[in-house]
Amino acid sequence: MDKKTFNIHNLDLYSLSKDLLYGLWIIIMIGAIGTMVTYSYIKDSYEPQYSSSAIYVVTPRQSTGYVYTNKRFAENVISVFQNLLDADIMKNRIKKELHIDMKDVNMNVELITETNLMKVTVVSGNPVKSFQIIGSIMDNYNELSEYLNSDAVIDTLRAPVVSTHPDNAPMPRSKSIETGMICAFVAALILAALSIMRKTLKTEDAVEEQLGTTLLGSIYHERKNRTFKAKIAQKVKVLLITSPIISTRFIESINNIRVKMEYEHERNPEKNVYMVTSVCENEGKSTVALNLALSFARDGKKVIIIDADMRKPAICKMLDIPKDNVVDVIKLLQGDCGLDEVLYHEEKLGLDIIMPTKGHSSTHEYVKSGAMKDLVHKCSKMADYVILDTPPMAMVSDAEALCDVVDFVSIVVRYDYSYEKDIEYSINLVNDSNAKLLGCILNNYKTFGNKSGIKNFGYDQSSERAVEVYDE
Repeated sequence: MDKKTFNIHNLDLYSLSKDLLYGLWIIIMIGAIGTMVTYSYIKDSYEPQYSSSAIYVVTPRQSTGYVYTNKRFAENVISVFQNLLDADIMKNRIKKELHIDMKDVNMNVELITETNLMKVTVVSGNPVKSFQIIGSIMDNYNELSEYLNSDAVIDTLRAPVVSTHPDNAPMPRSKSIETGMICAFVAALILAALSIMRKTLKTEDAVEEQLGTTLLGSIYHERKNRTFKAKIAQKVKVLLITSPIISTRFIESINNIRVKMEYEHERNPEKNVYMVTSVCENEGKSTVALNLALSFARDGKKVIIIDADMRKPAICKMLDIPKDNVVDVIKLLQGDCGLDEVLYHEEKLGLDIIMPTKGHSSTHEYVKSGAMKDLVHKCSKMADYVILDTPPMAMVSDAEALCDVVDFVSIVVRYDYSYEKDIEYSINLVNDSNAKLLGCILNNYKTFGNKSGIKNFGYDQSSERAVEVYDE
């Protein structure tokens, strides 16, 4: 089978939205962690820097009054002044005078553009320290003026002041929130990628493209309890097409599958035994099997449904049948009673049911026994259709053994649940048996924009097969 790493037809917005919604707490948590870590880092690593500056007028002692001459003179003075600030002699004098460490100090002098004004700036981790250093620089000017220019006159235009606020405000709140949002966005992208790459079936097209088998039908998601009060009380425990609250869409989905099964019987009249199985637990196989039996019965057909999942029987519970009224099928397989004793007739539903009353262990020997084959054979002669509800194929080997005693197999695949490799394994088991695989039934299918009312029926022109068109 040609397997694809990613199939665009398996991209489903509902599944993606559901995964992001379920993973919202992860996105929020990662965003919060990113915010807190960033905030703590900024607070712990933050070192405030305070600057103090003064502006001086630089003129030659014998000024000519020409602006250009004064500017050129100021440029020469500032060049020498910066060299002096960078020299060790000035730093040592300041260090000795103020008794401070000069490692974190940055001293700079610059010419204000198109003027003869000199700006001296000192930056350090202490505002008082920066202020004192500027004062020390100018106090030592007279002593060190011989290094500059004896003709230079430096007058104070704006005296330095002690800075009250750091130049490098940390702003941890805004930066932390920004980092947290980026972390949350990356987490959402990762969750989206994991959702998209998860190898489960999310669309109808993916069933045929990824599995290479027929899509027998799709059963859309149906809510058991439509009101909050009903959910609390759990009034509806099983979805049956005989219930008055079940939507038309659900009923028609079951009927469409039943019609396709009837078509196979019409082509092969001697074959009427159908097995409904799944890959894993909780995929809805028992619900599908029982509803298909009910659909046949409502169409006037005689139907026998056999609950062959003897480890975890479901039909007895689903129909709320008193166990005292039922003879366990195990007794028949053990030879303790006859078929007429285990055959339970449900008058209201028009069904004949053969079922266990409780779960049994080690049922494989019973399933592959001659008694089971004889049971299925007799039922096929007594009814128009026989439906077997079997255990999941990936869980136990019972379903695999039953493939050799039935005519047709349908695999119920729950939307976005079982992995493709497990479904393929089950398909291969059926194909290696004597039964014919009718295809897969995509159960509990969820998508945006589907309402419960069917608007009309039409044909999908791309695939030329009947489809249901629903209200948007």
